[in-house]
Amino acid sequence: MNDRSLLAHWPLRGDARDRLGRHHGTAHQVTFGKGPTGSANSAAVFNGRDSSLEIPDASELRFSNRDFSIALWARCHTPMRGVFGDLLSKFDPAARCGVNLSVAGSSPAYSAMSDTRHAHFGIDDGYLGEWEDCGKPCPSSSLISNLVVFDGALYAGIADADNPQDAAHVFRWAGGAEWTDCGRLGNDPNHLAVMSLLVHGGKLYAGTGIWDWIRAQTGDAGQPRAAATRAFVYEGGVSWRDLGQVGDGSRMFTMASFQGELYVGLDRVGRGRCFKLAGSGWGDCGMPDNDNLECLQPMGGTLYAATHRKFFRYAGAQNWLPFAIQPHGITQIHCLQVFGGRLHAGTWPQGFVLRYEGGDHWVNTGRLGIPPGLGTSDDQGHITEINEVMDLVVHNGKLYAGVIPKAQVYRYEMDGHWTLLGSLASRPDYNQQITASWNRVTCFATHQGRLFAGTGSCRGRACDADPDGTLGRVCAAQAGLMVSHERDIGGDWTHLAAVRQGRQLRLYVNGRLSASSTAPAGNCFELSNTQPLRIGFGPQSSFDGTIADVRLYGEAITESELAQWRFGPARA
Repeated sequence: MNDRSLLAHWPLRGDARDRLGRHHGTAHQVTFGKGPTGSANSAAVFNGRDSSLEIPDASELRFSNRDFSIALWARCHTPMRGVFGDLLSKFDPAARCGVNLSVAGSSPAYSAMSDTRHAHFGIDDGYLGEWEDCGKPCPSSSLISNLVVFDGALYAGIADADNPQDAAHVFRWAGGAEWTDCGRLGNDPNHLAVMSLLVHGGKLYAGTGIWDWIRAQTGDAGQPRAAATRAFVYEGGVSWRDLGQVGDGSRMFTMASFQGELYVGLDRVGRGRCFKLAGSGWGDCGMPDNDNLECLQPMGGTLYAATHRKFFRYAGAQNWLPFAIQPHGITQIHCLQVFGGRLHAGTWPQGFVLRYEGGDHWVNTGRLGIPPGLGTSDDQGHITEINEVMDLVVHNGKLYAGVIPKAQVYRYEMDGHWTLLGSLASRPDYNQQITASWNRVTCFATHQGRLFAGTGSCRGRACDADPDGTLGRVCAAQAGLMVSHERDIGGDWTHLAAVRQGRQLRLYVNGRLSASSTAPAGNCFELSNTQPLRIGFGPQSSFDGTIADVRLYGEAITESELAQWRFGPARA
């Protein structure tokens, strides 16, 4: 490598000093351990909760519109015990300007983050492209239930269809508006939805249900209730292997990977029980409160759960510890996410996104959806609010939310300020008084540098499909410029090099080009900001793992220069 272009070099051998003597850092809650060569105290260990290295702002660290390269070694903690977190960030969230390099797993709707460790490199200076149509996987379906990236491809689950045998299918995006059918979850006609989807241990898992909560609980218009929940694992092509019945619920709401095990949560028909995969069967992990177990989310070594109204921590065996009931007057919790190292929750009916600050303290970061006074009303004129935050995702340094009843997408700017980015679906008969006419943004995924979103009707029934085909459809937009390595980097030492050269971004993994992307014409992405440069911390959270030998270059590293590195098996 050309050391003449080296701007800073943090070997992280027992401290946060810059070898060049110009940009020393301060370590917060960081310890030091073995690096990729096996030498003691040659790497910084981050705890996934509150660790970081902070380097003060300086003019040559502001990137501007110049070429630059970031090179480092990283090793993720294994097994997964929380979101993987950020490797390096110099980002101004208010201006949406700067650089982010992170590790994340895909996070599909009600389910937690997958345990596949994908590397993401993004820059931004406030750019947002138009939403583009990426097709409708099933013509007669009105709802995309989940989106997840698995082994480099984007997968979508659907709900109901005109023919029950067309429901509960998983599809793989083939580019443009095309989708490839990857098969159905079993053959039971009373399983009408892919309710949950997650990548765990290198495999794609799915759980069954019926999206329509009325039919799932009591039956509707003479229709039978959903069949008992079952789990499946994908075996390629259109084949799904049945892993058996899980409890006695009608909907498997959520899945989570935590400490090497796969956990699932059921609806109130199944008494909201939690189970984990144990060999060829399912172990009972208890029942938080007999209500819908809607969300599971590991963070910082703890598995969190949300039922309709309450928050819990898992204490092992069949024990769940409650720590919050209906904060800020919310009555339903529909998604959990980690942002800024804090647990966030998307709720109903006010459309609040709440941030947990510890103890009994919850911060309301804002209200999303339609304004107060515009919900449903009864004969006495009493208004019931109808805003529901369906999903939260961190994409290129910012937090995004999908909302009922108008299928809106919002972006978080600061507490009390969310930017509306538009509505992705509509029905010509939309009426706030009629639940079946409401629309959802059900789920998000980061794939090939873009933010993907799925749309849906409120009850997910085939009869709710709109004549314009906006429901049950996938859309995508570019926010800044991103490249991603979307195969698992595993738990061994991995070398990552993030390169900007002119209008192009490149991401190298162990010396090989993994992904590249070119900025839209007319966008120079001027990245200057006065924020500190952070190693092991960024917009999502503290990194959960170990980082070594961080180098920042003032030019674009070439593939031949990277080839000079020795990328062999690391010695732990």
